[in-house]
Order: sequence, then C-alpha cells, then structure tokens
Amino acid sequence: MKAKRPHQPPARRGPAPSCTLLPWLAPACLFTTLCAAQTDEATEPPVTLDPVEVFARGGDAAAFGPTAVTARDGAFLKTNGIADYEDLAAITPGFFVANQSVDNVSLNIRGITSDSSSPRERPRVSVLQDGVLLANPHGSGVALFDIDQVAVFKGPQPTRFADGVQSGALAVSSNRARDESTGALSVGAGEFDTVEAEAFVNRPVIEDTLFARVAVYSKSRDGYVENRAGGPALQDEGTRALRASLRWQPAPGTTADLIFNLQDDDTAGTAFKTLRGVSGFPAVTDIDPYSAANLNRGGALGVERSLVNLTGILRHELGEDWTLASTSAWRRVEVRNEFDADGSPVYLLEPGDHYGDWRVSQEVRFDYDADGPLTASLGASASLLKGRQDTIIRTDENALFTYFSGGGIPPFAFNPRYEELGRNETETTTGDVFGRADYALTERLTVGAGLRLTHERLASRYQSFAALVPGSFSGVMAPSGGGNNFFQVTPGELENRDEVDAWTGQLDARYAVMPRHTAYASVTRGRRSPVLGFDRITLAPTKLAEETVLAFEVGLRGAVANDRVRYDAAVFQYEFDHFQTQRIVPPGVVQSFDGGRARGRGFELGVEADVSAALTLFATYGYTDARFANLDEDGLPQAYAGDTFRLTSKHTASLGGTWTVPLDGAGAVFFTPLLTYRSEYYFEDNNAQNGGILRQGGFVLLNLRLGYRAASGQWEVVAHVDNALDKDYLLDAGNTGGTYGFPTAVRGSPRMAGLTATVRF
Repeated sequence: MKAKRPHQPPARRGPAPSCTLLPWLAPACLFTTLCAAQTDEATEPPVTLDPVEVFARGGDAAAFGPTAVTARDGAFLKTNGIADYEDLAAITPGFFVANQSVDNVSLNIRGITSDSSSPRERPRVSVLQDGVLLANPHGSGVALFDIDQVAVFKGPQPTRFADGVQSGALAVSSNRARDESTGALSVGAGEFDTVEAEAFVNRPVIEDTLFARVAVYSKSRDGYVENRAGGPALQDEGTRALRASLRWQPAPGTTADLIFNLQDDDTAGTAFKTLRGVSGFPAVTDIDPYSAANLNRGGALGVERSLVNLTGILRHELGEDWTLASTSAWRRVEVRNEFDADGSPVYLLEPGDHYGDWRVSQEVRFDYDADGPLTASLGASASLLKGRQDTIIRTDENALFTYFSGGGIPPFAFNPRYEELGRNETETTTGDVFGRADYALTERLTVGAGLRLTHERLASRYQSFAALVPGSFSGVMAPSGGGNNFFQVTPGELENRDEVDAWTGQLDARYAVMPRHTAYASVTRGRRSPVLGFDRITLAPTKLAEETVLAFEVGLRGAVANDRVRYDAAVFQYEFDHFQTQRIVPPGVVQSFDGGRARGRGFELGVEADVSAALTLFATYGYTDARFANLDEDGLPQAYAGDTFRLTSKHTASLGGTWTVPLDGAGAVFFTPLLTYRSEYYFEDNNAQNGGILRQGGFVLLNLRLGYRAASGQWEVVAHVDNALDKDYLLDAGNTGGTYGFPTAVRGSPRMAGLTATVRF
C-alpha cells in the first residue's frame, strides 16, 4: 500500500476555525504572523494535538482544495458540551442556526439561509451525513452521537462532495468500525427531568478483516414552556437513535463500510406565542414570548419523525497511483408536525404538516496521485428524490368570522371544526460529472481548478382537495375558491416539468509562505436549481430562474510558537443573481419570487493556543454583512433593497478553553467555560415585515462545565450549566402566523443544569 503525500498540514484536535479578515486588515495579519514566525521556536518542545482529517471523501485528491472550513472532532464536542447544531454555530464564525424543533432547523452560512420546508426547493446550505446529502430541512437535523468529526465548509463546494454545494455545507462524520475492542457508556440527568444515555461497543468479528460497531443514543427532557391549555410542556426533547456499522478489509488496499442509521423523534411541539394578539379578540393580551403558552389541542400538538438510511462506502487502490471510491445510499424521512400557528387560545389557525420523502444516490470517483506535481480527481454521481408534503389547515369558522370582521359576533353558528388539505409533490432526477486537478508549479505554489456539469429533470405537482364540508367563506380571502376557505380547489393534480443543464466551478491557488503558514485564494461559482411551482391565485405554472453565486475568498492559516498557537483567517465576498426568496401575496399566502441581486462580504478569525500542559484556549470572531442590493440588474429599486438576510448577525464572537488541574496521581479536575456573543439579527428577509418587530437584539450566552477524570482515564463525571446567565432570547419569530398578520415567536432555552457520568472499557 503506497503512502500518499499529504496536500496540506492535517487539522488538529479541537477548534480549527476557518476565518476571515477585512481586506485592509489582511496585510497587517500577514506581517504580524511572519514576524512571530521569526522568533526562536526551538527553546521548548512543541505541544501538539492529535491530528484530525477533514472529512470529505476520505483522502481524495480534491478534498484539500483551498476553502474555509471549521472542523471539530468528537473529543472537542464532548469536552465543550456541543450537543446540537446550535451549540456548534455559537463557536463557528459565519454559521448561524435557528432550531425550532427537529422538523424545522434553519441553517445559515455567511448570511445564506436554508430553511424552506417545501419539497420543491433545494437547500442552499447542504447537510451531509457520512458524505450523503440530507436533501430537505425536514430530515437535516440528526443527533450528534458517536461522532468522528463535524465540519462546516464555507462557500460553494463544486467538487468536494457527490452533490454540488451552493453556499456551504455541514458535514457530519460518524465513527467507523475499527480493529479494536473498545466501548463506552455515558448516562446523565438534569433539570426538566432530563435523562440521557449514550453508548457504543466496537469489536473485531474476524481478526484484521471484519469489524463491527454499534452505537445508541437516547435523550428525553420535559418542555420548558408550560401550555395552559393542557397537555405536556412545549419545547421538549425526545430522541432515540441507533447506528450500526461494519468495516471489511479483505486486502490491504481495499476498505468497505456499511452504515445503518435509525432515528426516531417524538416531541410535544413548538411553543409559538403571539407577539401582537389576534385581530378581533381583545381578550388575547398575553404577548410576552417568555411567559407560558396557551395553545389549543394540548396533547395533539407535537412532532413525530422517523429517519432511516443505509450507506455503503468502498475504497479500493487500483494501483500505485489510482484509487476508486464509491458511495451508495438510500434514505427515507417521515414527519408529522401538528402545531398552533396563531400562538393563542383561539382555534383560528391549526395546521398540520405531514412530510415524507425517499432518496437513492450513487457516486463513483477516481483519484490520481503519483507523488508528482499533479493530483487529480474525476467522478460521476446520480440521484433520485421523491417527496410529498400534505398541509392541513383547520379553523373554527366562528373565530374566522370574528377575525375577518374585526370583532364581530357571528350571525349564526358556523362550522366549528373546518378542515381542508393541499398537497405538494416533487420528483428530482440528477446526474453529475465532475473533476478537479491540482498542479504544483513550484515547491511553494500550487494552482487548482474544479468543474461540475449537472443535468436535472425536475417535476413539481400540486393539488388542493375540496373540503369534506364546504367552507362558509369561500371567495372572501384570496386565493380561496371552489368551496374552500383558504386555497381554491384545483382541477385535479397540476404538474410542472422542466429539464436543466448547468455548471459550477472553482479556480484557486495556495502558497506556502513558510513551512507553517499557507495562504490561499479562490473564486467559485455556485448554483441553486430552478424552482418549479404554481401561482397560488391563478394556478398557472411558474418557474424561478436558477440562482447563482460568485464567491471570492482569500485566506491565511498556520501556526507559530512551535505549533502551540494555531490560527485561521480569510476574507470573503460573494455576489448573487436571481436570489430566491419569499413574499406574502396576499395575507396568508407565501409565494417564492425572484428577489434579484444580493451580496455578502466579511471576515472570520480563529485562534487556538496551548498555553501550557494544563490550559488550552480558543477564540473566534466573525463579521458578516449580507443583504439585498439596492438596485436590480436593470438599475431599478428592488423589493427588499438593503434588507439583511434572515438570521444573519453582523458580529459574532466566542471564547473558551479547558483548564486541567492534576491531583497528584489521583486523576484530574477540569473546568471548561464557553462564552459566546451574537449581535442583532432579523428573522425574515423582508426586515420590514410585521412592522419590523421580527428581530432579536444582541446577547451573550455562558456555558460552564466542571468535571473529574480518573487517573486511568476509564471514567469521569461532569457537571454542566448551559445558559448560566439565564439569558432570554428568541429562537425564531414571524412564522406561519406572521403571514396572516399575527406573528408569533419561539423562545430559546433557559438556564439548565445537569450531571453526566462516563465509563470507558
């Protein structure tokens, strides 16, 4: 087996933040770094951390192209209490997350958000599990247990994964089966009746040939928002997950992995709370988002979700210079989400969202590396996605009359339990060929290029069914009609089809300024597929043009002081054309539209330092200015001119570390504080929606962890307090109710404390 030449220094355990600086600060950063590198680094031995390989198709030649990436290994996640995407975002510059529930996770990288639950729309920010795309936000939130690494890739990634990535990706890599006998068990308990358990067992089945690993995870926690209308408290957790994997190594140059994942979630629902009351109902006066909720249907509210996937990964060395990599995957998602969209005790808007999809995909990639100046990768992939979303709308027509009339009393009794159903379906077939080549012009300078060609067959279908009992207000509010109160009945199933050919690509260069300092620059083109839909009023087929982004980035990463201080910095700027966003036309109807031109720019900075054998620190800072342009390509004012993208904070920062105190051979006590800051941000692309109140001011969160680890390392106990300052903040605002004029909010979690014990064997 031939040892491959590394294309860049490996990432290190703990924070490896990918960051950016403003253009006028980059020269100063470079000068400071070079000066520091000239100091005497031989006075004491280097303190280094275990290497971590950035997960992106294993050791592919294309995996290490110049890009900003923040990688965290499983040990770092455990040490710092990173349990979900929100926790990860708090310490990752340029990464923002709003997690209402397991069924509604909004991800934002450098201002670009993916949170539309429509099966028609491809996410801008991709989530990948063991290299396989999780194609819709309904199924993108997965439990972070038995993790090898989580990496956040910033900007477009044309050739890194089997699927093209438009504006960034979150890549989750699980631990694979290994040739060792190991295991661990962690159990925990805490406030709100939290009970959590995680375990894994790894064993060889056939010595040196076949290995097996099984990991399980379970967490239950009561909700932190009381529901006065009855039923369990809201904003709870209930997750059970299983992962089983096999690794087969029949020959030194061949490795095959089979990974099975199963996750079930069952929660009591989202605590939507009205921010303005409801027109016509003066008794609805509680608009404090941090007080108890009062939502109809009690125990009928909630999210039930099932995720199942099977992934097969094969790597085979074809010779001294060529390697074959193949990834085959099947995935199924089923979700039932029942929620109270008006956020009040009025039975006015009581939707249900029932979603299901399945996806099969195949990727084949050939990597070339002859230990010469040229490395290359060439591959092809294909996938088929079928998804269906049923949206059920329920209302008390008496309450609907009072709402429409501004407080009027119904002249006679209307239907108290009206219900209608609309259905969206999608079918997407995608085929790609892609390749990348890197050439070392000198020992220090390497240039590279990548290209992806894509062919897509898109099909979108829509049908609105006639209500079992015709509505009393059909035609009162557009687009009602045909006997329905909310959405007019369609003449059967409507279909909209199209075929698309597209391309994305990247040009880049990296330069070894010194052995421990590397600069890089890149220009990348990303894309988002056209969106096929239907005008909700006329029912005519519609098509939003392909959304494209041109991204520029300059970065510098390296280490000083004998690798005890490591840094990562870069500047970025991007330009969007045909930015796909949403607007309300008319009240209650959200329709995708072409928002025109948009741009983003900023910088990120991260530093990690081994101050001593007992103290490790890290710090990050991010600046993101992402907004719609004032004028479109024809020089005309845009609808959302100057508005900031949803969830985008201009400033973020984090400071953390671990202080370990040895106890004279009796083990050690360790303390891990984490302080994070986020400046204000809006919850809608249209910053003026609902009078501009849909925003969150800046806030600081503090998490604390204190633990004891035995001298043998075989067991430890950790006490933790999350949100130790008990800061009030909002997870999201606006939501479905906002489209009807009664916006709602969902509060973030309060202070929570707990205790976890871990045994390793």
